[in-house]
Amino acid sequence: MLCSLAILSLWSCLSTQPLFAEPASAQLTRTKTHNTPLTINITDLFQHWVRSGEEEQSSGTIQIFRPAASMEFPPSRFRMAYKFARDGGCEYYVLSPDDAHQFKACKWRMSAGNTTTLQIITNRKTTSYRIVELSRKILRLMPLKPQRGK
Repeated sequence: MLCSLAILSLWSCLSTQPLFAEPASAQLTRTKTHNTPLTINITDLFQHWVRSGEEEQSSGTIQIFRPAASMEFPPSRFRMAYKFARDGGCEYYVLSPDDAHQFKACKWRMSAGNTTTLQIITNRKTTSYRIVELSRKILRLMPLKPQRGK
């Protein structure tokens, strides 16, 4: 009898607590459904970011970046990287066919009237991202499709 009560009480405690943490995508979905505005501290952006594709979901569109010095990234033929400066200057890592990858200069800005749309301007095009999360330890970006002219 005591054994049964002990098992039941343990089971009731366990059933109220999740056994595993929710994946990051579930947490992001919850934030989106509550329409909570994202508040970011733009100074967190000013560092060298390296894409951590191993953390991304294969079916997702959100790109995950980590500070370059925060971890030892697994070997990869190419990892996208950005270096953001306070003055609007930026560098991005260029994929080269001969594996001689290098950084090239670009500019960045936040879209007018939208504090979560990051635009990266190279000499040929502007690429826009929605900042899903930004802190000193993580940058989550969702690429935005270019808008067609009317």
